Amino acid sequence: MSDEALSGPVVDRRTTMKLLGATGLAGMAGCLGGGDGGESQGTTASGGDGTETETETQADANQKQGGRLQAAWFTGSIDVLDPPYISVGQYFQVAGNVFNGLVTLKKDLTVRGDLAKDWTVENDGKKFTFQLREGVKFHNGDEFTAEDVKYTINRTISNEAPAAGKLGSLKPVDEGGVNVKGDYEVELNFSEAMAPALIYLTRGPGRAATIVNKNAIEEMGADQYKIKPVGTGPFKVTKHEVGSGITLDAFDDYFETDENGNSLPYLDGIDINPISEPATLVNALRGGDVDFANLVPLQNIDKVEQAGEVEKLSAPGVNWYGLAMNQDREPFGSKKARMGVAKSINNEQFIQTAYFGNAISAKGPINKATEWVWREDKPDDQSYDPEKGSQLLEESGASGASFSILTTKDSLRAAKAMRQQLNKAGFDVSVEQVTSSTYWERYEKGNYDTTISGSVGDPDPDQSLYNFYRKPSADGVWNWVNYENDEVHRLLAEQRKALDRDERKQLLQQLEDKLIADVPHAYLIHQDDVAARRSNVKGFTHIPFLRNFHTTWLDE
Repeated sequence: MSDEALSGPVVDRRTTMKLLGATGLAGMAGCLGGGDGGESQGTTASGGDGTETETETQADANQKQGGRLQAAWFTGSIDVLDPPYISVGQYFQVAGNVFNGLVTLKKDLTVRGDLAKDWTVENDGKKFTFQLREGVKFHNGDEFTAEDVKYTINRTISNEAPAAGKLGSLKPVDEGGVNVKGDYEVELNFSEAMAPALIYLTRGPGRAATIVNKNAIEEMGADQYKIKPVGTGPFKVTKHEVGSGITLDAFDDYFETDENGNSLPYLDGIDINPISEPATLVNALRGGDVDFANLVPLQNIDKVEQAGEVEKLSAPGVNWYGLAMNQDREPFGSKKARMGVAKSINNEQFIQTAYFGNAISAKGPINKATEWVWREDKPDDQSYDPEKGSQLLEESGASGASFSILTTKDSLRAAKAMRQQLNKAGFDVSVEQVTSSTYWERYEKGNYDTTISGSVGDPDPDQSLYNFYRKPSADGVWNWVNYENDEVHRLLAEQRKALDRDERKQLLQQLEDKLIADVPHAYLIHQDDVAARRSNVKGFTHIPFLRNFHTTWLDE
């Protein structure tokens, strides 16, 4: 790809597809359709085109203005909204409405400016110079300038935030990595060409360069900023009580307009209510107490499908889930023991019991939506074989081991289904249910035996693998199973540098084969992304694991 082809203000569809192919995002082509656009992101988390197009006319403009969207979030709490620190997909579904990036990936598969209005690429893809929008305001009234770009990137890297790995090829910030050329011009210099760089500077896949506000961080402190951040996005956080709810109000000075010149967003605001009880969430949606559910509990999908005035929104799941086994806890330090556990699990039975059939079995972590690298014939090392599993457990001394499965209320059914299978295999397994906040704190600190977790919003395999399986001491910021393998570590670095798609495909498949054999997770499922809205909610586009509401309106 030439420097000219990568330059702004629009990277055309053909070139963008090449970029997406280099990053693995090409599998999203069938998922990005009508309505407005957005990006996808790779984060941790406990069939068809799911998009839509709203047909609207200029006469509709006044009808679209106003109203508050009542939205239910299927979780116990939303703990972090500071982009580079977000490790939970549901959290970024909120933050995506509060922040902007330099560029964005739009509905027609073109890369377009977000806070950057134009840019040029030079030096064989190593130098990006962005011309920034003027007059953009933060929610606190500060004006956005090039200094905010430098501050954001430097903060992410120097603080070693979880998203810092997305900027791994950038030169050190103070050694030419980020050069402020004026109030509205900024230059980024990479040590080596990396085709995904432009994709990773979007609001979603990157998060490392999602623009934050220096004054707000210094005034309120980092901890408070994680709860009630200040961005430049269409909605501002006016109230956030962790474990209770979030109030987002429309930002009157938001810079974006619709195609007819009308100011966005249309809504007056969004009231987000965390609801961890599946029946409670679905009943609130059916009864009209909430207009929108970010996720539909799978055991209740049939109730949503049968409800009047409610529509299920489904898109291919760009994710993987597995049984995470903490290798710092016995008996999981033994690969043979982990494989014995994996071969004791019947994935198909687990899917029926825990997910009511609304998932597909996973042999490995690369999901089917990334069609260019997906294989039906993956190694079956972890396939269900109770006799072989029993033999491996006997040989490793792990037969009859006692351990717990850490879970939250919204994942309790899956944990119980897993306990049932493992106890049948001779283990002594208990379920330890905690609050969402406690769960993520304990999981990150390694204070658990096992848990069912994985990665969501992964249109690029790098996003679902790099932070999870690099060594914990080197970029493995979500490597909470404490897995270390030199070959995997090397392959993860090599696949990032491979700009040729076939070469990268080969490296990724080698990497997946190694992960399947090493069993850092017993891979379980790929789950569809299912949300729901009432019929009065218009203008929302369902892109896998994004919930952007800047063009949403209520037909009262």
